[in-house]
Amino acid sequence: MAAPFMDQAELALLQAVIASQELWRGLAGNFAVRFESAFAEHLGRSFCHGVSAGTAANECALFGLGLQPGDEVICPASAPAFVSLPVVSLGCVPVFADCDPRTLLLSPEGLEAAITPRAKAVMIVHLMGQVAPLDDLLAVARRHGLRVHEDCAQAYDATWRGRPVGTFGDSAAFSLQQSKHITTGEGGLVLSDDAEVYRRAVTFSNSGLAWYQYGLDRPTAAPLGDVRTRGHFSFGHNYRLSELAAAVGLAQLAKLATFNARRRELVAALEDELRDVPGIGLAQPGPHTGPNYWTYPLQVPDGLGTYAEVNYCEPVFQQMQADRRTSLGIPLPDYVQYVPGACPMAEAGARRMRPISVHHGLDVAQIRTAAQAVRAAVAG
Repeated sequence: MAAPFMDQAELALLQAVIASQELWRGLAGNFAVRFESAFAEHLGRSFCHGVSAGTAANECALFGLGLQPGDEVICPASAPAFVSLPVVSLGCVPVFADCDPRTLLLSPEGLEAAITPRAKAVMIVHLMGQVAPLDDLLAVARRHGLRVHEDCAQAYDATWRGRPVGTFGDSAAFSLQQSKHITTGEGGLVLSDDAEVYRRAVTFSNSGLAWYQYGLDRPTAAPLGDVRTRGHFSFGHNYRLSELAAAVGLAQLAKLATFNARRRELVAALEDELRDVPGIGLAQPGPHTGPNYWTYPLQVPDGLGTYAEVNYCEPVFQQMQADRRTSLGIPLPDYVQYVPGACPMAEAGARRMRPISVHHGLDVAQIRTAAQAVRAAVAG
């Protein structure tokens, strides 16, 4: 990284947390609640809940949608496994759908082909800061009665028809991992406008404890006979976001516009370096989209791509294929096959996709060096 992207702003809030002597969020969660409220306002959604990782955010959001073991959740074949493994952890079955080979975004045709009577939800991933074709995808989902979850881990402040991604689905998740548009090191955010989705996500992330915010009534647990209970109302994990992480997130959120501008500058330098270079294709944003690239999706000749996230080719899914059940023992229907060739467009796209980091901590010289390395690889 060429320039620090954390400074006295983060340190000042961390010092305030330490001075408070309260590092965990607890029921009140001073900095956690402030960060959640600020991000909900930033995105324009009613409810936001912070958790320990983007993967946890996906899992909590899916639980919030009311999915049951055995339900099928449609996932893009070309997306990080942090999208599909939370489906497995809930006892559901990931069904992979094919993608547009030019972008590796879920295609409407791929979604339509993956739907069965057991399908209950679709995960729309705004991969690499690109914006998925929401008009068509949402139309397919509505026609089949699917719940919609948006994974926006790589797409802060990207827009569709002028509106930010993460505001179209029944739920949305963002990642706060180190490489993302803003970071707390690790962390994640769940968002929704549905109070019930929010309530379920909160209890799932808090071992069943109903520590709701936003003025929502919290249930209380009556003693069982003469034995007091704490009020674990449902199954759940401990995915709580710490006050330390939330303080850093609050400082980072205030810098997001600056970070976005820096990324645009780096993208411009990359495109200037590679425009009209034979064998290299620049990003192809769809109509009505405003991408905010996490990594820049370069197209290169077949076989020179470096994209390595076609999920069903991962060892964990190959083991499920061999066992004919998920890692939690849920049987795989015969039509669910985690085999090479299952999503040919995604595989073809991966062979040609060469993402380049445009992290706001880099400088233009580093971007130009990365671009020149791609030119050399393509030139042979």
